[in-house]
Parts: sequence; structure tokens; C-alpha cells
Amino acid sequence: MAPLKTLALRRPLVLILVCALSGAPRGSAQGKSVDLSDPRLNQGPKTVAVGDKGMVSTQLLSSTEAALRVLKEGGNAVDAALTALFVQEVADYHMVFLYGSMSALYYDAKTGKTHAIVAIGAHPDPDRNGGKGTEQVVVGGTVRGAAALSKRFGSKPWASLLEPAIREAEDGPLVTSYMYGFNFGMWESGFLSDLRSNAEARKFYMPDGHLVGAGQRWKMPALAATLREVAKDPDYMYTGAWGRKFVDAVKKAGMSVTMEDLAEYQPEWAEPVRFTYRGQELLGSPAPDTGGLSIGLNLNALENFDLPRLGSYARSAETMEIVARTMARVTEETRGAIRDPLTYNVPGALWLSKDYGRMVAEFVKQTMPKVSLAPKTAAAPVPGATVVTTVGSNHIVVADAQGNWISMLHTIHGGAPGVFIDGVRATGSGLPAPSRGPGRRLILPISAILAMKDGKPWLAMGTPGNPPQPVTEVLLNIFDFGLSPDQAAEAPRFWSVKDDANGGHGLKIQYESRLPAEVVAGLRARGFALEDLGAYNYHTGSMQIVWRDPKTGRLMGSTDARRLGNAQGF
Repeated sequence: MAPLKTLALRRPLVLILVCALSGAPRGSAQGKSVDLSDPRLNQGPKTVAVGDKGMVSTQLLSSTEAALRVLKEGGNAVDAALTALFVQEVADYHMVFLYGSMSALYYDAKTGKTHAIVAIGAHPDPDRNGGKGTEQVVVGGTVRGAAALSKRFGSKPWASLLEPAIREAEDGPLVTSYMYGFNFGMWESGFLSDLRSNAEARKFYMPDGHLVGAGQRWKMPALAATLREVAKDPDYMYTGAWGRKFVDAVKKAGMSVTMEDLAEYQPEWAEPVRFTYRGQELLGSPAPDTGGLSIGLNLNALENFDLPRLGSYARSAETMEIVARTMARVTEETRGAIRDPLTYNVPGALWLSKDYGRMVAEFVKQTMPKVSLAPKTAAAPVPGATVVTTVGSNHIVVADAQGNWISMLHTIHGGAPGVFIDGVRATGSGLPAPSRGPGRRLILPISAILAMKDGKPWLAMGTPGNPPQPVTEVLLNIFDFGLSPDQAAEAPRFWSVKDDANGGHGLKIQYESRLPAEVVAGLRARGFALEDLGAYNYHTGSMQIVWRDPKTGRLMGSTDARRLGNAQGF
């Protein structure tokens, strides 16, 4: 997801990875030896997993192993996914908040129905709070959402889902170079400036007077204690002691929230966004998540171009121009129009109608340049130092032996600036949300996706970060360009953004540099400003994907090379 303070930081978040894991000594967690040079603990290519009964793909080795253990012990996809979620609240502490937001699509094999649960953080009721002081406060939805999902579809006791996370916090998660780089960058750059003077936060982050280094165990006793209370009662952070501390901390900081605001917050069960692409049925996250509608509108327009004939955007400048101009149009059109549907009308049916898709495609055709705009002297692409920074969230995908599937994202975005309570960082959100009305949930680009065949999922995927454009590109690679899901995620990706440097009259493409030189030259001739992001850039997303191989019927799983991650099956 996007950062707390703003969608795009005024200066790039500098990640200084000062301690490589390669060649580091071995450590242990929960009695197991851990090879700190294991590629699964680092960025880089990962192995495709194969299984017959179950498959898990998550952002971390530890969360994948915990979820797989649940499946092997008879738990279902919801049990496994929620176990992974809580482990990640510890082991991926720099990416997610326990008092944050979550959203998921769940296919229930018993009924053959897919359900969406939306547990996005919401502003308190301003009228209850004197009409002011609520704009920076967000009631987190993750725990209530997890509890609702477990109660309705889980098979294991609630407390058992938190046991691996509690052990992880007590023993201390392994600090990878990736985690240390984030912690160092955020602490030094001022991203966590509202916590730097917070004595409780300083003690948590720097137990020995400095940040816990890469290759070491970051013990989190305060977070373990909070998780134990949540295991006893999922309302602990809403109606219990943690909730009361949160209300007090918010009021001391000059903002407003009440215990009534926390108590009344509930996740929403909703219908997924449904759309088709070249006959393929797809389901996506509903509003206030922007992903389902944005991806659906992207594909609805792109269906009107013969992309398979033109070839992959990674090989054809014409294809990339079509895709880039379409995604830019959709990004601008949906920004501000996807709101909380409890408060606003959202034109989803209009956007997903085939007539509207044809209109958008025609608009794209009529905005292309008429002549070559290639410079007489070829210019080198500018390094992409201003790429939108996206620093928080985890995506989890699980398929179980009973035929249940889940695609779920949990993220930051809950709390209030400067708040740190009992091991929980809950420093709020800078993302937009309605401030009044029955729906005051944040507008997040969550993009859980299920692809269906004969009414059942055959593919589930998603990514942290700002997913709609990257997910669209991966789906094109699968459906139009014939790549397997793991190959589709490995292929170069790009951002299509407004070219503000030229007065907003054009588009900029920020691309991974594995494109052929002739494609780059073709993009320049089409009038795009260009920025080179390097061979792999984690800001372009980190896909977690599970699919059923159409030839063998076996479950497959992959995770993206751009971040950490692990897929395992059995």
C-alpha cells in the first residue's frame, strides 16, 4: 500500500542495505536452524512450488511455513491464511500494522460462492467527537476482519491461529537485510519521525540503543503480550484495555476518537467485482478497494485491441503504448470516483459495461501521436529516482484440499500519528476517506483477484504496493501473451504516470530495464518521457500467485523475485 503520510513521498525513501545475508552465520528460530544465505530470505528468483492437496504463497518464508503446517494438520484455507497474517504482523513488522486494514476474496467450496470481506480502517464519527479532530484518526480493521472471517469460514479455534505469531514475537523474527534496510531508512529519513521521540517506540525499535541488525533476532515481548490478549478476545483492541489506551493516546495528542467509535466498527461482507476478459471470468476486490474496478476497466478497454497479434508489451512498443495510455486514462478516471459505497454512488456497472470499454478504447486510439516524436539525437533514459514509494502490506494466497481458495491483503492504515501502544505501531494513514456519512472507510488500492473456470477458481493472485497497474500487466502476460503465471510475474513491468515535468500534457513510462533497445526507442518516438527503474524494482509489485495447472491438475505456487517471498505446497 502507499505510505502513511502521502501517496508519493516528497523525497524517495532511501533504503540502505548495509548488511548482506550471504555468508552470514546460522541462527535458530523455534528450535530450527536457519541458513541466512537462503535465497528465500532475500530478493531474487524463487522456485515454483508444486502440490496436490494444498498450496500457500506469502511474502515470507516463516509465514508460508506456518500456514502450510495448518493445512497439513487439517485446517482450511482461512485458518492457514489468518495464521500467516498474524505471523507477518511480527516478522514483517516494517510492512504491516496489527491495527491496520485488510480485505479478502474467499471461495467457499461447499456452496460454490465467492465472498468479499472488507475490513478497511475508517474515520471516527465526527458528530460524536464534537465535529473535529477525527480527520487523522483511523479505527483499524485487521483484527475485527480476521475474527469475522475465522468465525464464518474457519475450522480451527481462534486462539490457535495466533500461537505461531506469539512464538515468533517471543523468539524474535529474523531481521533480513530487507527489513533492516526499511527500518534504517524509515527511522533516519523521518518517515517514522512521529515515533522518534516516543520513548516506548524507541525502546521497541532499539532495545540495545540501536536498531536490531540484519541476521539478528528482534525480540518483541510487548507485541507478544498484546497478541496473547487478542488470542483470548479479538475485541481486545476495540473494547478492551488496548482500545482504552488508544483513545487516551489520541486525546492526549489533540485528536478525537471514542470507545463508541471503536466498538461500533465492523467489517463488511460484500459482493466481489465481477468482469470478463476475452471470455475469462474474473473476480476482484470491491469498493472502497480500488483494485477490482480499476483492473476490470483496464481489461474492459484493452479487450478491444488485438494484443495477442501485436505481441507482448515487453517486445512491442505499440502494445506498450496501448496499455500505458489505457492504464493512465483509467487511473485518472477512477481517482476520486471510487469512494466508500456506503456514502457515494460508484459507477462500477458503467465502467464494466462492454460499450464503455469500447468508448475508452476509442479514446485511447484518438490520443496517440500522429507523427514520430523521436529526437534527432538519442537521449539516455533518466534513472527512475522519483518512482512512487509504496512501503507497506502483505498479500497471502492459499488453496486447500477441500477446494477453498483465498486471496487476501493486509496492510498499514490504522491508528493516529505518533501512536505506539504495547508493541503495536498504529500511526494512522494519509490516504483519503469520506469524513462524514455512514461510510468513512479509507480508499485503498487493494487488488485481490480470482480467475474462475466452470464456477471454480483456477488462479488466485495479488501484490502489496499499488497493485492495479502491475496486476493488469501480469494478467495480460497470462491471457494474451501465453506466459505461465510465474513467467508472467517475472516479465518486466512498468508504470504509466502523468508527465508533470512537461506540464501534464504527456505521459511518463517508468520501466524495468530488461526491455529491448528497440522498444525503448519506439516508446520515445511515441512521445513518452522515460525513466529506467533498473532490471527489477520492487515498487512495481511483488506477486503472490497460486494456480491449478490445466494439463496436470496439480496446484502450483510462485512468489515474485522483486521482494522476499515463498511458495510451498504438499
